[in-house]
Amino acid sequence: MRKHLFQYFFRLEYLIASLAVLAAVQLMLVISDNLPEADETSFLNPILDRIDFLNIEDVSLDAIFAVKDAEFPHPRIKVINVGEVAPVPDGMIALLLRKLHALGASVVGVDAIFDRLHFERFPPERQDEAEALIEALHELPNVVVVNGFDHRTMQSAFELDPRVRASQAQYGFANLVPDDDGVVRRFLPRTRVDGEEWLSLPVRLLSIAAPDAVEDLLRLPPEPQIIYYTGTYFQFESVPIEDVVFGSMYDGDFFRNAIVLVGFVNEGGLFYLGDTHKTPMGKKIGVEGPDMPGVLIHANIVNMLLQGDFITPVPAWGDWLLVFLLSYASIAVYRVLRTKPNSRFGVGMLITTMLFTEAVMVFFFPLIAFFYFDVKISYHLMATAVLLFIPANALTTKVQFFLLHRRVVRQFGREAHPVTRALRHAFEDDQPFPARLRLQHSGIVLVQYAWAQRVAEARAEGRDIRPEDFLPDVESWKRWLPEAAAICGDESRRSAALRYTLRFLSGRKDEQLRDSRMREMYLATELPGYNEFDSFEEWELMLPHVLHLWRKTFRDVMEHPLFVRDSDGGIQRLSISGATEPAKGREIPGEQNPGLYSTFSRPSHEIVRLSPFCEWTECKLHRTPEFFVFAGLLRKQHGTSLLPAYLGPTPNCEPALSVRAMMELRELELHILETEQEDRKHDGQGRMHEGQTGMNEAQIRINEEPAARNEPLPGIKERNV
Repeated sequence: MRKHLFQYFFRLEYLIASLAVLAAVQLMLVISDNLPEADETSFLNPILDRIDFLNIEDVSLDAIFAVKDAEFPHPRIKVINVGEVAPVPDGMIALLLRKLHALGASVVGVDAIFDRLHFERFPPERQDEAEALIEALHELPNVVVVNGFDHRTMQSAFELDPRVRASQAQYGFANLVPDDDGVVRRFLPRTRVDGEEWLSLPVRLLSIAAPDAVEDLLRLPPEPQIIYYTGTYFQFESVPIEDVVFGSMYDGDFFRNAIVLVGFVNEGGLFYLGDTHKTPMGKKIGVEGPDMPGVLIHANIVNMLLQGDFITPVPAWGDWLLVFLLSYASIAVYRVLRTKPNSRFGVGMLITTMLFTEAVMVFFFPLIAFFYFDVKISYHLMATAVLLFIPANALTTKVQFFLLHRRVVRQFGREAHPVTRALRHAFEDDQPFPARLRLQHSGIVLVQYAWAQRVAEARAEGRDIRPEDFLPDVESWKRWLPEAAAICGDESRRSAALRYTLRFLSGRKDEQLRDSRMREMYLATELPGYNEFDSFEEWELMLPHVLHLWRKTFRDVMEHPLFVRDSDGGIQRLSISGATEPAKGREIPGEQNPGLYSTFSRPSHEIVRLSPFCEWTECKLHRTPEFFVFAGLLRKQHGTSLLPAYLGPTPNCEPALSVRAMMELRELELHILETEQEDRKHDGQGRMHEGQTGMNEAQIRINEEPAARNEPLPGIKERNV
């Protein structure tokens, strides 16, 4: 019954438990997506706080950017800071656009909203600045201004000034895609707004300055992409607008063929403009709140697209495959190692160690995948699987017991043989110790019932029964049961496992019949040093072989009906549901005593008395009639009478034997005592006969010895005494 390595790690219950983990993770995701938001006073708040763990999908991504070395951006990317003035200094921007065009800039993106409200906020004395900006937009090519849309309605959020729309300026939306925790980790390359396709500001800039950089991106579905953050204020050096417009230090090749972004850049954050956002780079620079202005986020996106530094997310099926593999490996390792500790405390330490080890692995695995392969793996799915594999394993065990019980009930229906009740009880409790004890008990009851059939039939035929047969063991089973003899005589691997199972059940039967040993076993389950998974592993080892005994080896013994005759002479057929059906067409001779009868395998279908080897009597524990199988006559100690032992549907069942059954058992006891006395008498006479024969043979040998035997040995002189 030793299991091979393949049997350790590739089992159906591991597969089912892993699928249960996947189902549980999906259920929690559905709950997280569909439960309403709860305020601090809501009773749902603790639940939502726990489920909110699933929404932290990119905790590992934040950690990656926090520990990753910063990189310098592409040299074509230039950022110009317009300052903290609101509204935007349009006159200054107009001069900037003209100078950048003169310096050879490839494209200029202005991260400012030029709607009607923007121009209305200018006082009359500054209207000339607005006119200068509109004039520059009409005259200069390759200028991109921003627009925006409402995420909920997917309609335009504001209308650009008609004069701006009539210019040469192109448009790109500045909308960012914050996650539920407010952190901007993704951007939307393109989308449809009011029936038209809109490009984001970075994609629009590169479609003008570097079309090859976004060619493949525009072929993809319009879905959010992960932003590969390169740096913050320290890497993207911003140039003050005054230095560019009025200075000369940037008049050389600094802006030649450059991709210029113009916007608000302030390390303190322009909160009143709503243009500072939380990003994964905040932890790197020690900022807990909003840490990066929108123009720098766009600069990071442009750098990512220009250099091709995409973070490739694992497809959904890949994430779920990793969850399945992690769950399967965790369950397999846990099932193999849980029997190794010697106590419950050791099992608890094993679970804690596994959870800690897998949590570390789950954290570092996405880091390694990102650093070396630029692949983004969903952290939250695997982390949730780590927490659920042990409950899923327990649930699978319960489902396994439920299915086994249903299968047994279906295979042995309501009209099944009453001995099958022991097998049904074997799967009613999924606790390790009771499950193991009831499974082995069902196997013992089955083999012992087959033995009782053969012995009762031999008794009806007048054949002698040996005294040792009244405490049956493997040798007795082999002598009376052709099935057991065939198993013990076959040298195949399957028969070897069944042969070991028979020896195991025989030993457990003797142990089960000792009350002191059973009490000791029950008490041991309450001690801290008991590891219940040892019992469960023993149950797993026994299960296929015990079921084989029931379904194939001894299936024939359950095909012969049982009949019970009461004291009034009534005859009823006995089934698993009890003795309620009248036995039509069956006759039992009137001189026969009440008890159990069966036809067995006799060719003439002659009724054979089965009592007292099997009894249908009241159980002292359940107070209902139950089917009991004779287990043997025991002698508790020397000098006492033999006591009958029976096996009921459960290990704790004890029969309330009738006077008739006790008298029949007394006759068996007297027969055993007489046989033992005769055996001892024959053994004594045999020993006396052997002793007398030995003495005669010795005397003959002495007489046949030569006289020289009395002579001294050579070299030794005779001495006269």
